[in-house]
Amino acid sequence: MSKPSEPSCGAALIASLPPNKRELIWGNWSESERESFLADWWFWSRLEQRPPKGDWRTWVFLGGRGAGKTRAGAEWVSFRARQGLSRRIGLIGPTFHDVREVMVAGGSGLMSLLHERPIYEASRRRLIWRNGAQAQCFSAEDPDSLRGPQFDAVWCDELCYWTY
Repeated sequence: MSKPSEPSCGAALIASLPPNKRELIWGNWSESERESFLADWWFWSRLEQRPPKGDWRTWVFLGGRGAGKTRAGAEWVSFRARQGLSRRIGLIGPTFHDVREVMVAGGSGLMSLLHERPIYEASRRRLIWRNGAQAQCFSAEDPDSLRGPQFDAVWCDELCYWTY
């Protein structure tokens, strides 16, 4: 992502303010400023949810239930697609059901994000952003289905549950 991977003190700072101070800040903002603020992943995310700095090819986010792995993956994919950094993206989960129900339509999946949502074509197992970027869905149950397609980026979810 293009924003720096430095600790966000924004959410912690606002949470530490007394309620009357928080309302004073919030009350002076327009509706569009409030919406933008609520959708600002960098403000709300924790450091460990952000991609590492530097030129890397593999990022492993290992964490327990509720660590924010799915949200981090969805934000990373969405950012790359919306910014045109990746035009062809692969989404791979243990099963097609997992890809659809967690990575795409889940509570922290791509369709739940507050910024631009892609069009989801379930029958074609793909998402399409306004700028033409596409994400194709694959199941780890059929590794041969990955022969042929080429991607700029891939989000692999729940590797420990993959059959192959």
